[in-house]
Amino acid sequence: MCCFTMGGNFLNAQKAKFKNDACKVQKTRLPVHYSEPGERTYDLYTKGAYSGNVEAHGKKLYGWTVDQDNPSVKAVVSIYGFTVGRGKRTSEKKEKKDKDGKVTDRWTEYKYSGEAVGKGTLYMYGLDNPFQYDVKKKKKSKWEEKQEAKAAAEKKALAANPFLSDEDVDDSESDISEDSGLDSDNLTLVRTSNVDQSKSVTTGVHRSSSSAYKEYLEVKRPQLYDFKSTYPQSAYNRAISNLNYYYGFTPVKNTFYMRKMKTEKHAEYKMWNSACQAAETLFKPFKYNQSIDDSQVKFDPIVEYFEKQLAKIPDGDKKQKKMQKAAFQNLTNILYYLDRHDDVIAISKKKLDSKYIDKIAERAMEKSERMNALLAFHKMENCHFVNDEEVADGDIEEEEADDDDDEEGTK
Repeated sequence: MCCFTMGGNFLNAQKAKFKNDACKVQKTRLPVHYSEPGERTYDLYTKGAYSGNVEAHGKKLYGWTVDQDNPSVKAVVSIYGFTVGRGKRTSEKKEKKDKDGKVTDRWTEYKYSGEAVGKGTLYMYGLDNPFQYDVKKKKKSKWEEKQEAKAAAEKKALAANPFLSDEDVDDSESDISEDSGLDSDNLTLVRTSNVDQSKSVTTGVHRSSSSAYKEYLEVKRPQLYDFKSTYPQSAYNRAISNLNYYYGFTPVKNTFYMRKMKTEKHAEYKMWNSACQAAETLFKPFKYNQSIDDSQVKFDPIVEYFEKQLAKIPDGDKKQKKMQKAAFQNLTNILYYLDRHDDVIAISKKKLDSKYIDKIAERAMEKSERMNALLAFHKMENCHFVNDEEVADGDIEEEEADDDDDEEGTK
């Protein structure tokens, strides 16, 4: 009996360790501008010297219908210019020493770099009703201030490095035509968006400046000119992605992280990881354009399990702080991607004074408060825009959530 009791206490006293496990779920990214269902009609145009091979309606504004006669929104993608910058040479002095520290060889290493830029602008006309959400600007943490100071010091040191040269070769070329939107229209210009595309090249390291420049001219610079033929389509794709950001109900595949337990001897190991696996499995069939109402109830036992795990850990228990944090993260992540934001806010508020998870609770609450406001703005209950629209898997944008794994409470 003594052995059994000691063994049971050992299992329950185990410090749990965790690992991130990626969980994917499709949702709709809600746009910046509000539109009534009857207003969601649009038309697309391309202009500019480099737009010849780009199909204006090659991509779509999600959740909207093309109307070339009387659209509520018009967009022009201007693809108008291409430049190849000057080849830039950098040099760095090197030396080799023997085991006694005596310099046995000195030389200079050279390399050349260059950049090409394809110019593009997106013009948006029509509906102008943006989501506005005021948040308090937070004071930067000491860690953030330290990182910024470090970056500034590194930049200053780089600029003062005597071995780095700013010598340039004057071989730049430019072909820029007119950048313009619609010449005249009854719709108001709402905004423009830069959709420039760029490509950079760098040679290998050479001990001769002339051999480095030879590689640049014969190998690297031609790659910049090859970019001229591919940049227009890339600029167009970027433009339509931006247009969807402002007006469309874009299909996205979100990746967030479930905290799975690694400590096999822990009493909760099997049940904990089963709950994580069940959540991942239930999220998989979610579609950005299908209702999730029938799926909500399936998550209730999983939510209840992590609620109980969180509730039974005393706040300030240092031995169980990792388990407390993991339970909170799993619980609030599941609820967030189910769009149960009121629940996330309620749970987070209770932990704002926690010794170890106060900071992640504050972030979780702020994130759900903003999403609640955005859903209310668009008069939607969740981020699933129900329709019959078919979208290829390759057109579903990938979005990855921030990982709070290394961020602890500071109190």
